[in-house]
Order: sequence, then structure tokens, then C-alpha cells
Amino acid sequence: MTTTDQRPLPAATLTDGAALAPEDPRSVERMVEPVARFAVEIVRDMRPENALARVVTPEVATMLARRARLTRRLRDSTGHTPSRRMQVTGVHTCIVNETTVEASCVIRDLDRARFLAMRWELRHTGWRVTVLEIG
Repeated sequence: MTTTDQRPLPAATLTDGAALAPEDPRSVERMVEPVARFAVEIVRDMRPENALARVVTPEVATMLARRARLTRRLRDSTGHTPSRRMQVTGVHTCIVNETTVEASCVIRDLDRARFLAMRWELRHTGWRVTVLEIG
């Protein structure tokens, strides 16, 4: 893959109100924000570990569950509870090819900002997050 294989998603295509086919790579744009929010809430142990089971691969689900357990242990030892208020900003998507989309966003809360990157791939059951990195 080279950078010339990637093309940014035109914003105008998502605001015209036209319905997109589920297999259209542009349909991922609408899923990035809620999936990012749920992923961070899972990591913070504010949402059940299986909340994203239908849209992530088993490997990503295992990683989220592991990080949630670590958060739980840390919270039990320190008593620190993270803020529930979050804002997802700066959502960007890039269509790599017809079956792969890469997306990123920033999650902001009262005391911290996190960068989140994900890779979506079209599988036989629909779009799935195959790679998820939370900074």
C-alpha cells in the first residue's frame, strides 16, 4: 500500500442526505464517532465489555476487555473515577480501497485528550474494526 492508494473521504457526500449502501466505504464515517465513544467507555469500565461485539473483531474485543480489567484494578487501588463527559472531535476517514477504511478522531474530557485510530474492513457480515489504537 502506498499513500497514493488512499483518498480522503469528501465531506459533501455525507451531508447530502442520500442513503448509502451498507457495503459503501463512505458508510463507515457515520459509525466512527459512536464506536470511538463506546471503546473509550469500555476501556474506562463504564460500559460492558461486549458492547461493541458486533462491530469489532474478537482480537479487538479481547484488547478492550483486557484494558477494562486493568482500569478496574487501578480504580480499585486508587479510588479515581474518570469523568463521564466526553466529546468526540476531529473525525477523519480515509478510504484505502473498496473494503478498507482507516479512521481517526480525538476524544476529549475534562482532564485529558486521547487520539483514537481504527481500521475498518468489510467482512461477509459487514464492516468490522480490525485494528483499534487508543492513545
